[in-house]
Amino acid sequence: MQGAIEAQHQEMLLNFLKQEARNLTGTRVARLKAIKTEDEFRNWQESNREGFLRLIGGLPQPPMKPQQRTPLNARVLGQTGRQGYSVRQVIYESLPQFYVTANVYAPSGSGILRPPYPAVLVLCDHSEKGKQDEVYRNLSIELAQRGYVVLMYDPIGRGERVQYWDFVHQRNLLGRPNEQLAMAGIQEYLLGEDLARFTIWDGIRAIDYLVSLPEVDPGRIAVTGTRAGGVLTTYISMLDARVKVAAPFGFVSSLPARIEARVDKGDADPEQDVPGLLAAGIDHTELLGMIAPRPLLIAAAQHGTTFSDATLQTFHEIQEVYRKLGAPDRINLLQGDESRMDSSMRDALESWFDRWLQSSKRQGRQPEIPTKPDSTFNCTSTGQVLTSLGGNRIYDYNRAQAADLIANLETRRSDHPPVPDRNPNERVDLLSKIWERLASPGTSPEPKVQKVGEIEVGDLLIEKLAIESEPGIIVPTRVIKLKNTLRRSGVLVYLRNDAGGDDNPALFAEIARRGGVLAVADVRGFGETMSKQHASAAQVNYFDPRHGTDADLAYASFLIGRPLLGMRVWDALNVVGYMRSRSEMGAVRVSIAGRGEAGVVALFAAAVDANVSGVAAEGVPTSFAEIAQSELYEQPASVILPGALHDFDLSDVLSLIAPRPLMLLNAQDASTRRMPLDQARRSLDPLVRAYQTAAAETNLEIKAAPFELDVRVDLIDWISRH
Repeated sequence: MQGAIEAQHQEMLLNFLKQEARNLTGTRVARLKAIKTEDEFRNWQESNREGFLRLIGGLPQPPMKPQQRTPLNARVLGQTGRQGYSVRQVIYESLPQFYVTANVYAPSGSGILRPPYPAVLVLCDHSEKGKQDEVYRNLSIELAQRGYVVLMYDPIGRGERVQYWDFVHQRNLLGRPNEQLAMAGIQEYLLGEDLARFTIWDGIRAIDYLVSLPEVDPGRIAVTGTRAGGVLTTYISMLDARVKVAAPFGFVSSLPARIEARVDKGDADPEQDVPGLLAAGIDHTELLGMIAPRPLLIAAAQHGTTFSDATLQTFHEIQEVYRKLGAPDRINLLQGDESRMDSSMRDALESWFDRWLQSSKRQGRQPEIPTKPDSTFNCTSTGQVLTSLGGNRIYDYNRAQAADLIANLETRRSDHPPVPDRNPNERVDLLSKIWERLASPGTSPEPKVQKVGEIEVGDLLIEKLAIESEPGIIVPTRVIKLKNTLRRSGVLVYLRNDAGGDDNPALFAEIARRGGVLAVADVRGFGETMSKQHASAAQVNYFDPRHGTDADLAYASFLIGRPLLGMRVWDALNVVGYMRSRSEMGAVRVSIAGRGEAGVVALFAAAVDANVSGVAAEGVPTSFAEIAQSELYEQPASVILPGALHDFDLSDVLSLIAPRPLMLLNAQDASTRRMPLDQARRSLDPLVRAYQTAAAETNLEIKAAPFELDVRVDLIDWISRH
């Protein structure tokens, strides 16, 4: 039966993230409440807009200068007439050769309304069907019959715009929901950008196309969408003043509520998890506040007989903003089954649009109810842009951006190698940048330690410790040593990986019997401190690289501006600091080791703490740049540091360990494949050069150990020597 302490450990990481989010929310709300005048509101609004754009890496082209945007090169591929409306198949380029497949629904036949018509941009959810989803088709038909021109396009990765395509078997290469977005979005994190910059841009260019149509009134534009479409409705409306009415469905809640829901439902959607967003004081209230005082209809699902607390709280906050601006009638909250946008929800939405955009009104006819996707409305001959037109993908932009950042890093390495006694200033600058990206709470750990037990196993003594690395975080640690032995050859801090499946008790025992002291630690989220995984996520592996609970916690950590990798490094440094401080250890060396993701933590800890005497890591990636440039990869979200490639790659981090002993076993490529030795050395060339410059080549060991027994032998040998 699980004990109370173990249960607390399981809740610890999520509770910590929730508390950090609450603390940031307190600061955010205080800033909001301080707004008294219209000028203060405008400053708040513009500050949030600038902050959001900075955090996503800016938009691909100048957002406020349409004349500087690349040509849309829009083409109408066909048109079909139906009762009271027509449907056109359109393809435009939101960026050069980045093709967007869209349908335009327009009024037709006799009626009291005449062009120019108001227009609505309908934004799809992440349904695989994209613009063919019947929910959005029904809405578009009704709006067209009601006198609106409607544009609906396939989101990135959906419908005819699959980004990862199997050209051999002619199918989607990534089948899991949201995998298309996650694969591209995690790369964006490394580049200091967010996938939202591309998804938003598709929508802004859709408005460019709408306002170019002679039958559209450019002064009467509305935007709506459900769930992921609701996210984009908010983003586009807050950044494009041409949007006169916004109606996000199924999105409005709060970022703390999103974090809390992580363990209940995996959600790899990088466009919502903008790194540093909540840390910058931007939550759903601030996003919606950038739309004020334009008319805003918020639709949300009920939970039982009421809305969620987070939805109501956000609505009340933004409602107060509208009240202060003298526009309380321009905001409303709609309840119902927003997930499917049923007829009553559509009626309310259409009435809201009519109120603000139609001077005269007519009732929409009952739409033809599609029962399945209609290929007649496809824009490409094959049903996929990649196989019909080719063109660019998000991956292509990521690869090009990564290449530029890598070139900058290589120039910096050549001019100023961060090697001791050669370029101390560059070394200090790099160390400062690494600390900044890790976003740790300090540089001098002062752990609080509680001894919670002690047992004897044969000739070994095992102490059980609870090391508090920061308020609310405990690092369970077991110190293993020989009984009745005063001589200590050194201390090894061994970080357990993921669920502890790579543990080797025989290895631990042998290290202790050779006169060393072993501290086996579970940094937050690993081993004893793994968070709970609820039933709804049971079909996804806990450590799935992009969709598991560990990845969800990493996304949550990005929102609060403290990457999970940085938190784990801080935990490791606290264990190292404690072991160094123990009086019976004397002035012995303290080394650190880990495997897999824990190995990455160990490497960063050694890089930023010059007092770590050496480090050994097995099964770790060698390059952030390779992850950013690989079409497909399997390295997990939790080893990512947002924006890292602007300042360093992993080889640069490891160069700070020189000239201390460093062993890398079974280095991995982006797909987690063990590299052949020659490939590993090429990938780690900046590190090799750093050790050569420091005249410490013998302290760097890059090795391959294909069998588990070999790993154990190599680790014991390295520990014995260092």
